[in-house]
Amino acid sequence: MVSKLSTSIVRKLMEAWPNYPQPNDLSTWQIFQQDDYLNATREKQDAVKLRSAEWRYEYEADMGFFDTYYPQIDTSQFAGQDVLDLGSFTAGRLIGWAEKYKFNLAAGIDINPVFEEAGKLFADSKGINCDLRTGFGENLPWADDSFDSVISFDVFEHVRDVSVVMEECFRVLKPGGRLFACFPPFYQPLEAHLGAATRMPGLQWLFSGETITAAFDEIIAERGAEADWYRRSKLGLAEWEKLPTLNGITVRKFRHILHNHPDWNLEFWSRKPVFSDGRRSRQLPFRLLRLAAAIPARLPLLEEISLGRICCTLRKARPELETVKTDKRPNHQAGATSHSKAA
Repeated sequence: MVSKLSTSIVRKLMEAWPNYPQPNDLSTWQIFQQDDYLNATREKQDAVKLRSAEWRYEYEADMGFFDTYYPQIDTSQFAGQDVLDLGSFTAGRLIGWAEKYKFNLAAGIDINPVFEEAGKLFADSKGINCDLRTGFGENLPWADDSFDSVISFDVFEHVRDVSVVMEECFRVLKPGGRLFACFPPFYQPLEAHLGAATRMPGLQWLFSGETITAAFDEIIAERGAEADWYRRSKLGLAEWEKLPTLNGITVRKFRHILHNHPDWNLEFWSRKPVFSDGRRSRQLPFRLLRLAAAIPARLPLLEEISLGRICCTLRKARPELETVKTDKRPNHQAGATSHSKAA
């Protein structure tokens, strides 16, 4: 039972720092829910799809996923590989990787057919060999031992069952293949995904998901027709959700999953604190905040709120070759990969 008083308090906090999605924001998936898109001709819809993919492509060129999250990785290892992007959206990032790192095959999957359509249009425009599909991480539509690498950025926090997705990643990887998984833990204050209503951070530290969601839904409802394009289709939380679209994965829960899967070998575990990524991380105030969070990000419990992202490299063991397993328990020091180079 959600208390009206607690919901009212959360609403006031949200409204103290409100946010309103912008219809022209190509970084969001809701651009495909706007009337201007839905009522457009097929030609104009395709143009929007291409612009969405182009935005991701340019953002990757500017920020660089591996430069930001895996600076120790020798990216020349990807040349000639078959690589899956789990959560590829409109595939702009994936196609940027394929061009830069010379993949043999760039595969991608996401949950909305429009993302697949957009990615195929963009891949054709770039002349990239892509295998893009619509589906869920809990049931990947590829055969066992299909990929040399699986890369997933800001997706594991949204899936219904992280453990099942991890099993699927393991299944489709070739022996010795690697999973690069990078995603924010639930209590990271800037990643509650409430941006349709507010910029207020850290609400999940103090209030239940049910209370926060009730306040969120009330705010969006009161905005009326102008919010139709980003309004959630269902109120409340699904059984698997801790906040809208979030499954509640924490550092502790993810470590538990790794502990229970002895054939994942941990090769790298990042300790980057909050404020370490995105264009805003280049600004002086955020650089100072990042310094303040650096030590807490390396400490038990405090890492849940100060670690920017759980960001690790896991290798699928080669049973016939390996008799000694890598310790899968992430410690409190940054790891290094066997194929690393100086950052």
